Parts: sequence; structure tokens; C-alpha cells
Amino acid sequence: MKENVDHRVPVLIVGGSLVGLCTSLFLGRHGITHMLVEKHAGTSLHPRGRGINVRTMELFRVAHVEDRIREAASVLADNHGILQGGSLTGDDQEWLFEQIDPGGALARFSPSTWCLCSQNDIEPVLMSVTPTLGADLRFSTELLSFEQDESGVTAIVKNRESGEHSTVRADYLVAADGPRSPVREQLRIGQSGPGDLFHNVSITFRSRMLADVIGDRRFIVCYLTKPDADGALLPVDNRERWVFHAPWHPDRGETLEDFTDERCVEHIRRAVGAPGLDVEITGKAPWHAAERVAQRYAAGRVFLAGDSAHEMSPTGAFGSNTGIQDAHNLAWKIAAV
Repeated sequence: MKENVDHRVPVLIVGGSLVGLCTSLFLGRHGITHMLVEKHAGTSLHPRGRGINVRTMELFRVAHVEDRIREAASVLADNHGILQGGSLTGDDQEWLFEQIDPGGALARFSPSTWCLCSQNDIEPVLMSVTPTLGADLRFSTELLSFEQDESGVTAIVKNRESGEHSTVRADYLVAADGPRSPVREQLRIGQSGPGDLFHNVSITFRSRMLADVIGDRRFIVCYLTKPDADGALLPVDNRERWVFHAPWHPDRGETLEDFTDERCVEHIRRAVGAPGLDVEITGKAPWHAAERVAQRYAAGRVFLAGDSAHEMSPTGAFGSNTGIQDAHNLAWKIAAV
């Protein structure tokens, strides 16, 4: 295919979230220059995808970022349990697991251990490293279209700030563009599986009093089961920053607009069991759990990675870990051809 192009790169990565940035990291460590385009202006601001398993930490170790990720995760280093109760102030709490050490049995085989680090803390680490490894990171830039032939992929991208269009020619394209992947849709790759499992609204908030309510109970997550105020509470820094996952029922006509700050504050207070709790809402983000898998992970010179290829329940953080390992697997194979 002969055409005028603005940029020529071995690999074009579409999507600059965790999986896209990890693809950039691993390609860079193999000496493969590449361009990454991400339609949003920056990385994730919302805490999510926080459990990093032993194998993923081994990959970060080889990529020379393990120590930096542990440093970013240090504030949660002592959180190891899963708690459940009707509230945090009653006498009905119980530890479902008091000490969780995923991969603990592997200690004799691996120099790495698991790590509790949220995606919004990992991504800045990756952002600081990948440009030094040959990455051309372009945020506020979206993929408009692409076509491929036997020797590569030609893509049209748009800078969302300037409106400028550019043509990129790459040997390969990696689609790390999420569960609703436009790349997968253009390739007409279908999906199978149960589909959506449930919907939540993730509410970030500040509360200094909550640390006193919790005391020395250092949990990873606390499931609060009060019928009229259920949900899951997660610490962000164990001091004043927290996340609460509240159930959302769009199938019953419930909309995101129904989750006003006032409703969220009251829900959190009832769930915790502290009517006078100081709660300052700082953010709200809808999300859904789903189980789907793409019918193919590749089409010609285009590869799917992460949620574009497979969605799974958030329990155990298997989605993010599998996506990171997709990135590693693709990177060494691209480097080998």
C-alpha cells in the first residue's frame, strides 16, 4: 500500500490505560520504538484494579519497575484482609480472610511477592519510564480509522485539542482500547460469554473520622451488607481517602443522575453505621462487571489485549493481571519477528 504518511513506527498502540502502557513498557524494554494514542487527556484518576499478582510483579521486576511500583503502593502495604459486616460500628463484623497473601506458597520459587497498588498509582510510574525507552505517547489523541494490508497497518488519528489529523503507518497495531473496543468492532470480531453480571457506581470520598471508626482493622476491602445500604468499602490511603462501591440498577430505570452527592453521603453513612460521619464526595464513576471473550485475539496484523480481548469479574484482579500478561506476551513475540 502506497500513501503519504506522517509517522512510521514498528507498533501503534491504541489505548493508554494500564494494558496499553504496559505494552509500551515491555516493547520499550525489547528496544521496539512505538507510538501510543489515547483519547483521554491523561491517565486514570480513579482507584481501581489494585491487586498485582506474583507473576505480574515478576514481569515488572524484569522490566526494572518493580521497586517503583512497590514504593507507589507503600501506603497500603499493611492491608491484608477481607472483612464483612452489617456495619463497621456494630458487633457483627467477621474476617472472611484475615490474612491474604496471594502467591505466598510461591515464596520459595519467586523473588517477587504480590502487591496492592491501584491502577491510578501504577500508570504514572509507567508514564515516567516509557518515554525513556522509545515510546511516543500521545494523549488527547484518538484513532479514527485504520486499514491493513500484508505488510502493515495504516491508521488515521486525531489530536482532540488541535483537531489535526495524522496518518500513522505501523507494522503492527495493538488494541488495548477497552471492553467496548472500537478496533475490535471494526474488525467485526464477535464475543461470547454471560455478558454483564452487575453494575456499580464507584464513589471516591474523603473522611478523617472513618479512620477512627476502622481503627487497626487493615482490610483490602470490607463488604457491608445492610439491606438498604450495602456495598464495598476500600481504603486508598488508610487516613482520609476512601472508595465505596454502591450497587446501581439501570435495569430498574436507575440513572447515574440519581446518585447525587447527598444520596451518596447518606448511603455511606448508613453502610458504615455512623450517622455523623464526615463525608466529602470527590468523584463518581460507573462500572460494570462482565464476562465476555472475543472470538479471536488477532486479525492479520492487529492484536487485541486486555479488556478488548476478554472481560472477567473484578474479583481477584484477574482482568488487569491477565491484560498485563497479554502485553508482555505480545511484546516479546513482536520483538522476535
